[in-house]
Amino acid sequence: MNKDREFLEEKRLVEQVAAGDSTAFRQLYDLSYGRVARYVQKMVSDNSLVDDILVQTYMVVWQKSAAFKGNGRITTWLIGIARNIMFREFKKVKKYVPFEEEYSAADTQSQFQVEVKSTNAALKAALQTLKVKHREILELVFYQEFSYVEVAELIGIPENTVKTRVFHAKQALKDVLEKQNITCYDS
Repeated sequence: MNKDREFLEEKRLVEQVAAGDSTAFRQLYDLSYGRVARYVQKMVSDNSLVDDILVQTYMVVWQKSAAFKGNGRITTWLIGIARNIMFREFKKVKKYVPFEEEYSAADTQSQFQVEVKSTNAALKAALQTLKVKHREILELVFYQEFSYVEVAELIGIPENTVKTRVFHAKQALKDVLEKQNITCYDS
């Protein structure tokens, strides 16, 4: 029920933005910026390009909010806009810069903090060795917590392809980690 209420509130905000309400735009921005920025930062390591993509994304939201059909989550729509802009920017630059991120372990307060940091660095490096489509699918499914249906709509592939891509991405990551002798955290 709470998710339904959130969805209706987000949809109302988009409708108000479409009517030119700058206060609603600010609320929508505040509500969504963290997740949209996280997605873009995963895919792009150049901070100025990240900033440019985010500015362009929210410009499109301001200008084209009336185009939101309301069929899915607002975040899915926003990340779809950011994704389209991001790939358009990649074509302009003719190079792809892998994403940067600090991956945190569940237990950052233990006496094993040094080992955790070392393992996180190895995980980060392992993720960067994956194909772009595998990094993206892991980000969308596990970090953005989109359903397979939402991911399929967002990137324009069948739901079964999403499932297959998740399977292969997880297997590729597991293979890289095993080659580095990282199979799990010691407890």
